[in-house]
Amino acid sequence: MRTASLSTFVNYWTRFFHVDATPMPPAERWRSALGALLYAAGAGTLLYEFPVGHLWLLAPLGASAVILYALPHSPVAAPWAVLGGCFFGTICAFASLWLIPYPPLAAALAVGSSIWIMARLNCVHPPGGAMAFLMVISAPHSARDMLTLGLAQEANVGLILILTLFINRVILKRPYPWTSAQKAPNPHLTGDDLPGIRLGLTHEDLSHAVNTLGVFVDVQEGELVELYNLAVDHAFQRHSGLTCRHVMSHDVVTVEFATPLDEAWALLKKHHVRALPVVDRYSRVLGIVTITDFLHQLEQVPLNHLKERLKNLLQPTTTTHSEKPETVGQIMTDRLYTATVDTPISELIKIITTRAIHHIPVVDQGRRLVGIITATDINAALYKQVALCLS
Repeated sequence: MRTASLSTFVNYWTRFFHVDATPMPPAERWRSALGALLYAAGAGTLLYEFPVGHLWLLAPLGASAVILYALPHSPVAAPWAVLGGCFFGTICAFASLWLIPYPPLAAALAVGSSIWIMARLNCVHPPGGAMAFLMVISAPHSARDMLTLGLAQEANVGLILILTLFINRVILKRPYPWTSAQKAPNPHLTGDDLPGIRLGLTHEDLSHAVNTLGVFVDVQEGELVELYNLAVDHAFQRHSGLTCRHVMSHDVVTVEFATPLDEAWALLKKHHVRALPVVDRYSRVLGIVTITDFLHQLEQVPLNHLKERLKNLLQPTTTTHSEKPETVGQIMTDRLYTATVDTPISELIKIITTRAIHHIPVVDQGRRLVGIITATDINAALYKQVALCLS
């Protein structure tokens, strides 16, 4: 009985103190610690040698350093949050002392009002509350004292932002301030979002979820969407297990670098395919030639002359010199994405939807061609899997 009670007690306190968060990776821990060290050394030296009043390095900015270097992606680390939080914390402290001369009550009003204003103006920064306490504790203030403290606060905040921008971008090689990743451009040059974005989370979805929970989410919206999409991709891969091995075509029609254009075009028509991998004599992939590559040679040709221009392109030149392409190697795409037999289908879906690539050669470790996979192959495989799950 005593053992069961002890176990219940231990489990309760374990859950009470448990932190439901992923540990910071070792490399990120070192970067965060190094960044804070460099900031403190730089700002501390400058403010110590050129002090603004008797307070040089303000204690609340130590908490700001933790946020800016350990949690740079957080909304509370944004420049507006740092500026607004510290500024309104200071203003609320001075106003509270003027309204309530009794320091304990003035401190309570200062931190409460500063939190309300920070939340209202979307500049929540926890050290702003500490700044409010600091200004109340160091009271009473004359007009000169308030001016000096205000200048010290502005000097500290200005330095931490300037140094954080320099240290994060130049030394630590990570973005600050953090902003949502720019959307990949639509390869079709239309105004539509890519399929992965159209079918993913939207701003309305996130706002509804946050409002339903009634909480403040300490993660930027773009980062949350990116985490969601990565988690969905991982879950899809884990549950489906589909790789190129299961979906690709093995018997692939290929051409070589020196294959004449008319022969390549004839192969495209004969086999009813839209792309031909270009290989060397050892079956190593050099590139890929598609119908689009042929059409690119006919740009700015009037529609009524298209057939004639295509015929001229495919007609071999009998002289020693030619002003037009003659072989596949001259029009092929050599910068191409390749996969292996073990590449997950979920990875290919992202490539196809973001880069408008519809034909992906599958190669072995020696870059020798072993198959090809197309958007049609992937669609058919996904349809079959969904049908099997519903049957």
